[in-house]
Amino acid sequence: MQRGIENNTGGRHFYRPGFLDRSAADQLLSRLSGELVWLSETFSLYGRTSAVPRLVSWFGDPGLNYRYAGSDHLSSGWHPELDALRQEIHARCGLETNFVLLNRYRDGQDSMGWHTDDESGHRPLVASLSLGGARRFLTRPGAGRPSVRWDLEHGSLLLLDGREPHSLPKTRRAVAERINLSFRFLE
Repeated sequence: MQRGIENNTGGRHFYRPGFLDRSAADQLLSRLSGELVWLSETFSLYGRTSAVPRLVSWFGDPGLNYRYAGSDHLSSGWHPELDALRQEIHARCGLETNFVLLNRYRDGQDSMGWHTDDESGHRPLVASLSLGGARRFLTRPGAGRPSVRWDLEHGSLLLLDGREPHSLPKTRRAVAERINLSFRFLE
């Protein structure tokens, strides 16, 4: 495992700034931005359909389906650079993964509300790699406890328990585009 940081609320996370050096992170951000197919999804709440405030893409072992919020994300294989990256995460962190969900936040208005990654049949540990503009990421280690703030840097890796509530709130600050890659293992 990479160096761990225990937060002051008793939760356990492993954060590694510079998991990818700046040059490698810059190159990967550029390639993913230009080469991948990015989809805009919608969700329904109280009979009203709205656009999800970010773009998504995904890859994984053929035939895997990551289903969340009523949407299927069926994988048909790996982009070569993402496969190499998942192997590097395995070698350096000991975390085996078989699926990656990519979220593209175009500016500070793109966001992710509070949620957990606790779908049935998934291992809880998630490796979250950040590329691009630094954004404030929040985790909530338990009911009644204060949120923990993480400023996720370009090229950083955060290992977290996906069952812990987390979010990426909107910001009015001017922020550069960000792509987050969340590697996980689906049973």
